[in-house]
Amino acid sequence: MLNLKPFSSSGAPLTLLSKILIVMALISLRWLFDGNMGPVNEADVLPLARQHVDPSWIPGDWYLNQPESYRQLFEGLAGGLIVGCGFLATSIMGRLICFGLVATALVQIGEQLKLKFLPLILAVELFILGASQGVIASEWAVGRLEAKALAYGFVLLALWLLLDGRYRWMALLLGIATSFHVLVGGWAALIAAGTLALDPHSRRRLRQSGWLPLICIGLYLSTSLFAIRPVLAQLTAPTPVSAIAPSAIYVFLRLPHHLNPFIWSVWFGRLILFLFAFWAVGRMLRQQTRLHPDKLFPLAAQMQLARFTWVSLIPFGIGLLVTPFDQAGALLQYYPFRVGDIMLPLATYLLLAAAIQQGISAQWRQRLVPACLGLLLLAGILQTGLLGMQLLALRQFPVADAAFKELCDWVKQETPADSLVVTSPVDFVEFTWLAERPTVAKYKLLPQTKAGIVEWYERLGDLNGGSFPLPDQFRTQDPRATIRATLRQNYYDLSAAQVNALMDKYQASYFMTLTNHALPLPVAYRNSDYLIYSRPD
Repeated sequence: MLNLKPFSSSGAPLTLLSKILIVMALISLRWLFDGNMGPVNEADVLPLARQHVDPSWIPGDWYLNQPESYRQLFEGLAGGLIVGCGFLATSIMGRLICFGLVATALVQIGEQLKLKFLPLILAVELFILGASQGVIASEWAVGRLEAKALAYGFVLLALWLLLDGRYRWMALLLGIATSFHVLVGGWAALIAAGTLALDPHSRRRLRQSGWLPLICIGLYLSTSLFAIRPVLAQLTAPTPVSAIAPSAIYVFLRLPHHLNPFIWSVWFGRLILFLFAFWAVGRMLRQQTRLHPDKLFPLAAQMQLARFTWVSLIPFGIGLLVTPFDQAGALLQYYPFRVGDIMLPLATYLLLAAAIQQGISAQWRQRLVPACLGLLLLAGILQTGLLGMQLLALRQFPVADAAFKELCDWVKQETPADSLVVTSPVDFVEFTWLAERPTVAKYKLLPQTKAGIVEWYERLGDLNGGSFPLPDQFRTQDPRATIRATLRQNYYDLSAAQVNALMDKYQASYFMTLTNHALPLPVAYRNSDYLIYSRPD
């Protein structure tokens, strides 16, 4: 049985539990009520989860009824909660589960590194404060509820078990992480395997353990079953005929902030700084061990964490090297930067805390502890103030302007359940789940299959007046702002003939726009900001 030991140096379970709860509370102060069901990711993945469990909810929406993807396990669990408790409660409960996994993992990793609680808290605060915990590829592990947030929780728990030498449980949790998110868990599993292969002690132990390597592989494969079928389906699916490859659409037009290093140029200084800091901290830890051989520093755990991080940067480096040659995004679409982007800052903060703790004298410790406590108090006050503002905003959940809410209420109450409403391809991402009516497509809502990506591209082209707005140099510059601005402008400039053609093609009943978009069409609804035209008989 997996047992959470040791919780503290004294072995008192309450001490461990209190540490986990404090770290979880710190994370919650920052993230629990930050944009619940807002236009970031939850407005994307949680309606998908509900539709997965309740196909009769909005059966006519093209995006919500895409074929099952790698998020099947997440959608089944989250969708059941949504049907029973609603979107807001699911967002809050799901985030708390994610925070609990991460808090448990970070406290246990701290135990392996022999970190005292104050240095651990400082490292955690540095990690969670920003909107993105990644170093350069806009990756995050702690924040809103989605499949990868759960996957990162299990990956960090597996990292603790790797440091503790408990490889069976490590493999099992990496498999669960892969079932939740195939790229997070899959990359982490490869990185863990590489870490064990490079560590002489681990190699020797695995050679001497008989069947242990095969047992670990079997545990990983058995718990990653939810990811195997969608991966095979994606790899074997034929590539549809398109003017631009689905992988290029995915990498360069929709997700370049995660996948295209050409647009990260202003942030490469941050990457270099973290690489230097990480290397310097590792060197400092080894030097401390040589200078103080009488002290029992946890060098093995520290070096194993550093080794895991260096291995995570191998796919990161490969991704950087192939970028100039991967014109179609064929390799970049698999997120080679994902785990390394998180591990580099996280490991730097943890190992820096360990180096300071080990190297500081008693005299300096007496001076620094009050200063650190003061910084933590200030951070706590700021986060509490932020939490208060988030709670005030949440009182009017869902967070949307009053005129848009009125429109959604009218659509939900006064139109047939199967009515398709043409809406802006950029604005009103919340429309589908608030109005409970299907729409054509959203730039934000990208399918995960090759065929779905190509159709998404074509649908946005229709909403743009006939073709997708393809900026020049989109492979070497971030095109997202240009694409969104062009889609928005051209949608609100559509003529009556174009609107009629759109409604005919998609069998839409209504067309939603702004009040200043005057067209010679029947008006079904109007308020201070928006109006809805109905399809002419």
